[in-house]
Amino acid sequence: MRKTTQLFKAIFIITIIFQSSLKAQDDCCGTGSIFSSLLQSGIFGGYGVQMYDAKGLNEVLPSEGFKDYGTSWGWRAGANIIQLQREDLMMGLKFYYQQMTEKQNITDQEIKLDIKQWNLGTSFSYIVNNNIDIRIFDAMISWTNVELKNSVQGFEDDVYKSPESNIGFTFDTGVVYYPFPPYVAIEVLGGYSFFSVDEATLEKGESNLERIEKIVDGGGFFAVAVLTIGIPFN
Repeated sequence: MRKTTQLFKAIFIITIIFQSSLKAQDDCCGTGSIFSSLLQSGIFGGYGVQMYDAKGLNEVLPSEGFKDYGTSWGWRAGANIIQLQREDLMMGLKFYYQQMTEKQNITDQEIKLDIKQWNLGTSFSYIVNNNIDIRIFDAMISWTNVELKNSVQGFEDDVYKSPESNIGFTFDTGVVYYPFPPYVAIEVLGGYSFFSVDEATLEKGESNLERIEKIVDGGGFFAVAVLTIGIPFN
């Protein structure tokens, strides 16, 4: 928890220094705000795939019919809080929520795993021209929890949930294309997520299995496409 707090402080301090330096430069040179044609903030949504390791879940799956879990698909939605430019570099502060799902159906049984995650962090991009940025990296802190639902026809669903969120980290890189700069951006990103969920406990149902240890014991590679609607500060 202490490391997380320190990282929050570092992100905040870097953003303030960057913004103060830029403001001083504008005031000194008399050029005014350079943000008149830049994406300053905005909302975004996307869809993609997340790989992960689920040793604990895979160990308790029915022996016949079900394959190992480890590939989920889902959506994310969030906001660019602020983006600041200095020369050809852009720094941003952003957050998003995402939910990735993997489910399998065998005759009258369905097992569905939802991986839910909040992410907060910073991004650095190189501006190629008005239409293209190269995302050097996004560095995010993540908070992850899961919900597992085991549905068997004719019986009450068994629902497992993680009792608390687990902290992890996410890093990615990619390309940003602006078809209508600066109002619309399309991002294609790929990276790696480091996360795990220690356990999930039975909250509903009558299963004899009260707890699943290490239900998700590692993250993995991911890829996502994101559409951003920008809000310039001008």
